[in-house]
Amino acid sequence: MAVFSISNDDPNDVAILATSANEAIRAHSTNNDVAAIAARNTSTADTSRGASVFAETSGNGPGIVAIAHGQGHGVHSRVTDALGAGYAIYAEHSGEGEFKRAAFFDGNVVVTGDVSFPGADCAEEFPILRDISNEAEPGTLMVIGSDSRLEIARRPYDHCVAGVVAGAGDLRPGIVMGRGLSGDTPARAIALVGRVWVKADAEHGPIDVGDLLTSSATPGHAMRASDRDRAFGAVIGKALAPLPSGRGLVPVLIALQ
Repeated sequence: MAVFSISNDDPNDVAILATSANEAIRAHSTNNDVAAIAARNTSTADTSRGASVFAETSGNGPGIVAIAHGQGHGVHSRVTDALGAGYAIYAEHSGEGEFKRAAFFDGNVVVTGDVSFPGADCAEEFPILRDISNEAEPGTLMVIGSDSRLEIARRPYDHCVAGVVAGAGDLRPGIVMGRGLSGDTPARAIALVGRVWVKADAEHGPIDVGDLLTSSATPGHAMRASDRDRAFGAVIGKALAPLPSGRGLVPVLIALQ
């Protein structure tokens, strides 16, 4: 039997309003099998979007803190509807640029199912020469330069070819490794595996689907690798679309060889 019970049928009002200069509500339970606080939203309407627990903070503290001192989980989340389209955990950040971080894990992450990324390639950040930072835009073909820093490709069949700056066109990297490790040195995400748009120059020969691509004399541009002997060790991947003439962006399946 409840020691304290209150009910409010007004949809525009609350059942309990607690205000305090310290903790507004504190709950403690000695039962081994129940929660200290149990909150349930029992609405089953298709239009129901109400949460069972809502937490908001206006300062710099977290909205929710969960600590497990024993062997239990800090947070346990589960979706019981087999046809439910919702996520067991959904995180969103409204920031911009490098501050748009929806989640941070300090420790190992174990995944028993598939991991899906909306991006098209796996990239890694590499330091680049400072004086080319304005030129090394997405789609630019890069080579390994002095001090292991990358620079823009400028020679045909360059065996130092490293890859393509990710992010050109409508293709974005699904995962970027090594982000922030270059410190104050300018860096770019270079596509290592997957699909990416690359600047290409067909003046050295028309590019067809399936053609191997290599570096060219046009800075930052790829071309068709027509000389197979020179191409060994200088190929960045295979063209996924044709470029009959001129210069433009070509989707390429990255496969350094």
